[in-house]
Amino acid sequence: MKNHTARAPAPPLSGSVRLLTATEAARELGVTKATLYAYASRGLLQAVADSANPRASRYSSFEVEQLALRRSHGRRREEHSRAALVQGWPVLDTRLSGIVDGQLVYRGRNAVDMARESSLEDVARWLWQFDPHDPFEAEAPVLSPEWLRAAARSASQPLAERTMARFAMALAECELPPWLPEGPALSHACGQHLRLVVASFLGRPPSAEPVSAQFARAWGLPSGAAEPVRRALVLAAEHEMNLIGFTARQLSSVGASLGAALLGALCYLSASFNGGDTVRVEALWDEVLAQADLQAALAARLDHADSIPGFNHHYYPAGDPRGAALLEACAEWGTPAPPIAEAVERLTGWRPSLDFGLVALRRAIGAPRDAAMTLLMAARTVGVLAHILEQRRHGTRMVVRARYTP
Repeated sequence: MKNHTARAPAPPLSGSVRLLTATEAARELGVTKATLYAYASRGLLQAVADSANPRASRYSSFEVEQLALRRSHGRRREEHSRAALVQGWPVLDTRLSGIVDGQLVYRGRNAVDMARESSLEDVARWLWQFDPHDPFEAEAPVLSPEWLRAAARSASQPLAERTMARFAMALAECELPPWLPEGPALSHACGQHLRLVVASFLGRPPSAEPVSAQFARAWGLPSGAAEPVRRALVLAAEHEMNLIGFTARQLSSVGASLGAALLGALCYLSASFNGGDTVRVEALWDEVLAQADLQAALAARLDHADSIPGFNHHYYPAGDPRGAALLEACAEWGTPAPPIAEAVERLTGWRPSLDFGLVALRRAIGAPRDAAMTLLMAARTVGVLAHILEQRRHGTRMVVRARYTP
């Protein structure tokens, strides 16, 4: 790998992520090991335990390269601002979620542990922090017969178009003012908006039933399938700072209502974004399983591309714990680890991400084709609302400027 400390920003990294030794990481950054350790202690890099040497640490080549790119821009404010947008480095402090020792945490609690027992509503209560007010204590909102008829007519449209249209129509009937004060009114509004989003995905009246049970019933899943759906929803509820949450925070910071900020976030249903590869994973699954030799089909794909969708998440060099947890849920359901996962790991050492796990789960329980993306984005509504709330409570306005270059 080349040293990036003195060159212009590179294109986005390929799918190949390695764990570097301290010596290798320091060399890539052009710093001493002492400085490298200082970066790790300040949270600029994540130190991963070395399985071969418990006293040593390793560092993600992705994080090292991103830090090198960030440092290469110097300290001028204007250059930093441009680099932040181009290289994905606008850094905002958040208490909502993060990756600690290779594990995703929600306000300090391990997300995989929460998925064993908690509901999506429990995660919402934990992330939104409205105690003692319960966002879900009220009855579900009621939408008009006109909304129900329009929702039914849109059933043949693609997932993104029908969901955004239904939600926009629901907001026209139920939208609340953007000035709602902190407390029971805002708590109630967040709960109601989550129910409206779920109703928009399903094309059914809003319900106070647990979200996992709503999906299982609407999709006609077998008895007991609501349990793995519940786990998937919890694991997909929030993930650090990404474009979905960032967009909602920007809208909220300039006075947009909860509904308007959520609608902006839902636009990512039709976009290509990091962590939203379920459609590509579905296509991969169809493609390689149609071949007589699975491993040969994957190897042929790797000859023409340096990544496989649904594997090797950049932020989890030792493996995405959410993907592993979902494959565990599939095994408990009676579906063994998909042969694709085993073949990819044999060829590359890469492990499944959340996206692959969602597709594996939806196939295991017999959910509709677009169920993986539906679960991902419906669940992420909880995290988006948490980002909106955190931005409101912080009280700052997020702005961006352009520099005209004739």
